[in-house]
Amino acid sequence: MQSTNRTDAKISRLKTGILDLSERFEHNPYFIATHRSLALSLPLIMLGAIALLLRHPPFPAFGFLKSPHFTSFCDALIDCSFGIAALVVLIGFSITLTNLQPWRPGQLRANSALTTMVVVSCFFVIVAPDGDAGFLEVLSLRDNILTALATSALASWLLFRLSQFRALRLPVGAFGHDPLIGDVFLLMPAAMATIVIFCIAKMLLMISIAPGLEALFASFLVSIPAMANDQLIYSLLYEFSAQVLWFFGLHGPNILSPVHEVVFDQAADANALAARAETMPPYILTAQFFDFFTRMGGSGSTLCLILALVIAGKTATSRKFAFIALIPALFNVNEPLMYGIPLVLNPLYVIPLITTPLVQAFVAYNAIDLHLVPRITEYATWTTPVFASGYLITGSIAGSLLQVVGLVIGTLIYVPFVRLSEQVGMLRNVKLLETLNNQVESQHAQFAGAHLLEMHGAEGRLATTLARDLDEAVKSSNQLFLEYQPQINVRNREVSGTEALLRWEHPSLGRIAPPLIIALAEESGYLDELGFFILREACTKRAEWSHWLAEDCTLAVNVSPRQLSNPDFCEKALHIIRESGLTPKQVELEITETSALLPDKRAVLTLHELRIAGVRIALDDFGMGHTSIHYLKELPLDTIKIDRSLTNVALNKANELIVKSILELGESMSISVMVEGIEEEEQLERFMSLGCTVFQGYLFSKPMPAVAFPSFAQSLYMEDAKQSESAPA
Repeated sequence: MQSTNRTDAKISRLKTGILDLSERFEHNPYFIATHRSLALSLPLIMLGAIALLLRHPPFPAFGFLKSPHFTSFCDALIDCSFGIAALVVLIGFSITLTNLQPWRPGQLRANSALTTMVVVSCFFVIVAPDGDAGFLEVLSLRDNILTALATSALASWLLFRLSQFRALRLPVGAFGHDPLIGDVFLLMPAAMATIVIFCIAKMLLMISIAPGLEALFASFLVSIPAMANDQLIYSLLYEFSAQVLWFFGLHGPNILSPVHEVVFDQAADANALAARAETMPPYILTAQFFDFFTRMGGSGSTLCLILALVIAGKTATSRKFAFIALIPALFNVNEPLMYGIPLVLNPLYVIPLITTPLVQAFVAYNAIDLHLVPRITEYATWTTPVFASGYLITGSIAGSLLQVVGLVIGTLIYVPFVRLSEQVGMLRNVKLLETLNNQVESQHAQFAGAHLLEMHGAEGRLATTLARDLDEAVKSSNQLFLEYQPQINVRNREVSGTEALLRWEHPSLGRIAPPLIIALAEESGYLDELGFFILREACTKRAEWSHWLAEDCTLAVNVSPRQLSNPDFCEKALHIIRESGLTPKQVELEITETSALLPDKRAVLTLHELRIAGVRIALDDFGMGHTSIHYLKELPLDTIKIDRSLTNVALNKANELIVKSILELGESMSISVMVEGIEEEEQLERFMSLGCTVFQGYLFSKPMPAVAFPSFAQSLYMEDAKQSESAPA
């Protein structure tokens, strides 16, 4: 047992270490810029993947797609998608990294437009073609994606560093009314120096052996004749090399094409000749061996990753993306996954990306070597779907079964890394969510608006995503629900009311704080729809409880000043109340003092209209400041709820005087007073000694689901009845 516990502890520490390391990567500006720039190119990648599939149809029956006009059409789509994707990544990386750069007082703030201009110039310095070669080729996704990322990172870093040297700044001062022009003149020396340094680097590369490294590596693999004859180790070395290249954004099979031509294509031809001569095919390793047994879904065997996302992925986003990438992956086009998740330069997926094809190659090689599966003697287009391809190249159902085994093994390898990736993503999103919550709860945001959708970086993107998700949640109403917290009159020992509280159970982020929900709804423009949804749900439940609750038990629903500013709010709210079967006096609309209702005359007028119709009005977070007194004078209030700042601190002499003053004010103006945030018996006793009788807080009950509220109210009534019966006459 102790040994098992120690093992579990080691696994837990290892997992924590991996999560910490991954989190460091996730927060590194260069990693974030890489991830986002690749994601930015995803529309082009999806278009290019579809065009590539149409350009190379998997079956002879689709031969009509090979007409010259349609081929030219597909080539044009590939050129305008894959053909310029490296440039899109280059620009996206530069802008993202510039926006992520930390800034301290005294430093020069980077300009994303200028950074992009310098980075693009440096990129063309490095990759500019010689002779008659076209510029479109150097922008290709498959040929220069790594160069684009490396150039973006190095050029941006160099520009940022050089721009901090005062000697490399032009003392131009204020320059016109356009700040960009001032930035350009101020940073001109640093920008020019960065480009010059890259020109010097290009010159050094031209006189070195660097341009021939790819060919040199491919030649090395070709020049191992002793290992090229159906040797298992050779297949693993080749597949390992191809996958490592893919991880760095380079198309491994394309770079290693000399190996295909000299080793695998010749082996395929020899096997085909042997089959026609009805002799034993001499080779196990052919191009089709790798295309259909280790690259199911494309390099990295990404069809296994899709299955792992569907099986083990807990977030709706992961599963949706898996289904989007499934169609191209069925035809062995893997770019959407490589650049969409991304797998390129992603440390979380480097192990399964490389390991899965190696394990599949090992299994497939031994299955063929042991004559469990026939040797490959037929050709098939590389876009031929899984299972069909296994049968076509071997002429046996055993080939398809081998693919099934490979898919199962690969999926099992990917599953733990899918879970790890989601855990890391969840940790990142939780921190971003905390930042958004802090922004909403800040004193400035309470009065001026949180401006969540205007935030830069990951926080702004998460806010935008949440706003879209909230819109869908309001329409479907399967994630939004209400909980109810009772309000207790201790004098009568009964439930005098209940407050309806909005809850949002996000499918991937869990509970979202109500203030953040309201802020997102306000900024997105559908607060009215959300507010009427809350009022309708709450009134419907309160009407269902009429048999269990006293008629004067009120339902409190929070509203914001922006809702009250809607000229139609009063009419629609009264319609919802009456339609549910309630009377207006059974509903209490609660506004928060800190929401700066005044001087919005339309909102104040709406409150008066509602009050005349019989709806009760409550003011939350009431204190003794100037604003609080002003509210008492201007608003038609029935209830004031004492601010938690008075509830949560020790009730000293000054606080006692404040509470007594509030009670006296309420009594003189016929306004009832309620105390919120009561969590301990000591708090209850102190406020009762001052004359408070109505309370709300965890001491009595936490907010509860709708189904639990009637039984809670009944149990309180029954407890009161028992105490009354047992009391001495």
